[in-house]
Formats: sequence, C-alpha cells, structure tokens
Amino acid sequence: MAESTHFKYQPEILTEISSLSIRATKLVEGLLSGQHRSPHRGSSVEFAEYKDYSPGDDIRHIDWKVVGKTDKYQVKQFEQSTNLKCTILLDVSSSMAYQSPFNKTAALSKGDYARTLVAALSYLLLKQFDAVGLTAFNERVVSHIPARSKPSHFQHLLHGLDLIEFKGNTRFEAVVEELIERLPGRGMLILISDLLAPHDDLFKTFRLICSRGLEMMVFQILHPDEITLPFEGDVVFESLEDDASQSLDPADFRDQYQKAIQEQIESFQKTCPTIGVDYLFLDTATPLEQALRYYLLRRKSLHKV
Repeated sequence: MAESTHFKYQPEILTEISSLSIRATKLVEGLLSGQHRSPHRGSSVEFAEYKDYSPGDDIRHIDWKVVGKTDKYQVKQFEQSTNLKCTILLDVSSSMAYQSPFNKTAALSKGDYARTLVAALSYLLLKQFDAVGLTAFNERVVSHIPARSKPSHFQHLLHGLDLIEFKGNTRFEAVVEELIERLPGRGMLILISDLLAPHDDLFKTFRLICSRGLEMMVFQILHPDEITLPFEGDVVFESLEDDASQSLDPADFRDQYQKAIQEQIESFQKTCPTIGVDYLFLDTATPLEQALRYYLLRRKSLHKV
C-alpha cells in the first residue's frame, strides 16, 4: 500500500548547516570550474607536481627558484578544479514510511526524515555550485531528476520530493544494474535507505559502485522502534513491504532482535570503510541538523581536499 504525504522541508535545518560543505575526497571530473580536484592537468591555485621543461611549455610556469638551485628547468603542474556531480539515491519502498503508532506527532516518519536529509544535502551541494540529481527507487527506478547546478534546481528537487509515494519492496542491486551505465565515471553517489536487505548483496553492490570510480556515501535511517522493539503484549506485526502479518509477544524475542539490529549496524560500520564507502547510521530521534553537522565536520577532518 502506498504511503504519500505532502512534504515540507524545514528551513531552520538548512540555516544550521549552510556554513558546511561537502567536498569530494577523490578526483572528480566536471565541465565547470569549481572547488573539487580533477585528474586533468590545468592551471589552478593548487600545485600538483614538477615536470621537466619541454619546448612548447608555458614559461610562466617555470620555477625559477629551482632553476637557480639546480640549473634544471622545472615546470609546475597544477590540479585543475572542477565541479562535483552528485546523484542521490533515495529508497522509497514501503518500509521507509514507518512511523511510530504511539505518538505520530512526536517525530518525523522515516520517509520525511529521509526527504529532509535529501533537501539538506542538495542545498549544500547547490550552494557550492555543484550539480545534484535525485533518483527514487524501490524494486526499480521510480523517478529521476537529472543533476543540475543552478540554484533554481532546488525547487525542482523539492517538488520531486513532494510527489514521492512510499510503496513496494527494495531491490537495490537491480536498481544499480539499471543505473550503473548512466552514472558518471567519476563523482559522488549518496544512498539514503533503511538498508533492510541482506548484507552480502549490499556489500557486493557497494564494491561495484566504488569500482566505477564513484565516491559513495551511505546514510542508514531507522526509527527508534525498529532498534528497541518497545511494544508490549500480543502485537500483530504487519510487513510494510508485503501482505504478511503475524501475532507475537515482543518480550519473547526482544533481546535477540535488539542484538541482531546492533550486529547489522556494526557490520556496516566495520565493512563499509574497507571497501571505500563512507557510512553513517541515523535514527529519527536524532535532530537532523546535529547529525549532519557532526558527519560533515568529521568528513572534513578525515579527507582534506
């Protein structure tokens, strides 16, 4: 069953994080001049390396101090700056619509939390003149907004977020197989999902993405109910991604469930860095601006560009 609610992003969150920026930690390619490094040698402010002078080289780039010391003509090379092209993959399967039955006004649903995260990241990227696009998926690609860098593109993205319906199952591997040839050879891919799928399949797909030269960021979002299983008494559990239901007493398996969830999170935390994926776990009780600020500042400290 599809879950659809009109989405309202929270401008106060954007104000909190507007001073932060996402910067690529790998070499990226782009068409416009920006602040991210490219493997193409060009003229920029960031020195890359020396090369021996050859006839035809621009003499303005000869390092005359080196000539004076070594009598060798060395030409400075620079890393050309380019814009980042980022694609955000948003999981819109039914499980992403979960909201606590206890108090529906207390916190954002997983879906609205995820959509607010998309809006915040898009705002950051567009603020630094990077191109950002949005692909919504469940078993397949549901909608796609191509990457653009114009400030007006933000309203286009917000409109796309407003139209999203959460329905169906998740088949991330099939979606990546469908998208992989259309993704830029270099750039950034951001996955936002609850990651409620077998780990081995996900890690295999993550490796495929990284092998294409893409920098990958993964945000796993869960509701606190999905972490602690706080329900009491006989409860009918209904699957959000199919029609299955089962009556159970959570007290009978709460400890095992909590252990399994923590092991899943720890598995992502341990394995993702080894395959080149930047991973962050979020629960919807965490104020999103705090999580973003912590994550982006940590990222800046770990990856100097």
